[in-house]
Amino acid sequence: MTSNEFEKLILQQKDKLFRFAFSILKDSNDAQDAAQEVVLKLWKNRRLIDNAKNHESYCLNTIKNHCFDVLRKQKHHQNYLQTNINEQMEETQFDAIDFVEKLKQELHQLPVQQRMAIELKDFQGLDYEEVSEIMEQSANTIRVHVSRGRKKLFEIFKEELANV
Repeated sequence: MTSNEFEKLILQQKDKLFRFAFSILKDSNDAQDAAQEVVLKLWKNRRLIDNAKNHESYCLNTIKNHCFDVLRKQKHHQNYLQTNINEQMEETQFDAIDFVEKLKQELHQLPVQQRMAIELKDFQGLDYEEVSEIMEQSANTIRVHVSRGRKKLFEIFKEELANV
């Protein structure tokens, strides 16, 4: 892959790489850092991109794997933040204004695979095959992740609405 081809590919993918990193890391600065680091990794391994069937999928898989590495390194910090979020949730009552924020928080509480599948399918607008390729799992497995995640979210909000 020539430098011009690489530059063209990165220009096409940079926004998507950032948004995908942000959907996993939940922090703009971390997402920017991740996207920059992945661009460097892709440049160093540009010969591998030539062998990939789908360049976009290859780039998204690379950012996904990098973000998972970042999350593993931040696990202790993330657990601390989740504890604080849970404490805040117990202190506040659910109302219509907080619905979107509550959805984001509850989505973040789902297992990573379910959360990613829902975000890619429902928020990024990808179909099951595209999500399957990115997450390196079968389309049926992705359907199960989405279904289970949606069911958990529905149960949470069903209980909240009953208490209003």
